[in-house]
Amino acid sequence: MSGEPGEINSDLEHTRTAVDDWRDLGDLVALATERVTAPVQGIHDAIARRWFGMAGRRAANAHEAYLALMAGVYRSVRLTGTALGAAVGLGAATAARRKPLRPLWRSRAVGSIQAVGNAVWGDELECRRADPRTELNLRSSTGEPIGAECVALEQGFPHPSARIVVLLHGLGETERCWQGRTASGVAATGLAEVLEADSFTPLLIRYNSGRHVSDNGDALAALIDQVVDCWPVAVEDISLLGNSMGGLVARSAVHAGRSAGHSWTYLTSHLITLGSPHLGAPLEKFANLIAWGLRLAPESRPLGEFLNHRSAGIKDLRFGAIRDEDWSREDPDALLSDSVGDTRLPDHVDQHFVAGVITSVPTHPVGVLLGDLVVRAGSGTGRGRRRRIEVADVRVIGGRRHSDLLHDPAVHEQVRDWLRTKADNRNH
Repeated sequence: MSGEPGEINSDLEHTRTAVDDWRDLGDLVALATERVTAPVQGIHDAIARRWFGMAGRRAANAHEAYLALMAGVYRSVRLTGTALGAAVGLGAATAARRKPLRPLWRSRAVGSIQAVGNAVWGDELECRRADPRTELNLRSSTGEPIGAECVALEQGFPHPSARIVVLLHGLGETERCWQGRTASGVAATGLAEVLEADSFTPLLIRYNSGRHVSDNGDALAALIDQVVDCWPVAVEDISLLGNSMGGLVARSAVHAGRSAGHSWTYLTSHLITLGSPHLGAPLEKFANLIAWGLRLAPESRPLGEFLNHRSAGIKDLRFGAIRDEDWSREDPDALLSDSVGDTRLPDHVDQHFVAGVITSVPTHPVGVLLGDLVVRAGSGTGRGRRRRIEVADVRVIGGRRHSDLLHDPAVHEQVRDWLRTKADNRNH
């Protein structure tokens, strides 16, 4: 398919990106060690404080000595993680001076680990980077970065179409989620390949899903603006297609692009989402409730604080925040506080939402309650009591879990119908 790996800007840029990825992996090791040991130490200290407290003042010196000893043990564990993480980054930089470094994007397993790490702590990982860099970029079908400069786009897309579809993965995923997969010995075609067969050019986007949705939306809007300016042929039509969280990022990008006056928003005809929590995700609401409850008792408070360290991107899923003002005026850890407002997209952008339910009959009460086990049907279709999102079409598919929608032939056919109808109307 188009978008196969081509040369990026230079061998130097290729090497720098590979080294940065290895450094990111090292940062993840260090942060994971810190985050995991903190609640263990906190619970340990709280229990010790209670037991030594029962012994009264006579045990005060022993208590102080014990806490100092255990603090040293946990500090050693954290230092080991930090040293290991730094060694990974330093080793990558040193090795790259001698010979080309193996890029991490070639490994599906390592890419998945990075994606999950970003989903959980991606916002903090970004703050720890000494050399801030773009957290959202184009990727080839094998995961290799593609620059948004004119030369890079010509190399990365040797057969460009005037009709572009921007594909956005979900939380903790990468652009490889759009590829085909083999289940029970049967190979299935990926949605990116389906769209390319219909003469669209799919643009695979990778982003740090731990950042705020609105931050990724701003970055995506700027990237699309640059791509359209440098695209090898004149762009006639743009559509955005997001899976799960990717649907929120797509809506955020159109809002950000319109606010910034980007011309590409006037070329945008479709915005399609698959199982996106437009009105919020029950699992994130449950995590918010559990974290609040755990912080009520000293022994469980460290676990509550550990849960509250989940990323800004995850917290945005609580009520479907896609703009800065949806989250900036509230305490992100306040108990079920919904400050998300209505965001209307331009009238010429047709929004189409696909949702799934686990019951074969979409209207069955169990299906309505549980949705696809991650997103309820009302949230996936933007139809709630307090907020309703204006959409051109919605489709609720029965007998589907959240992970099924991306590779479901019925979903593929529905997406094709929506995209081809608008494209054909524009061509006539």
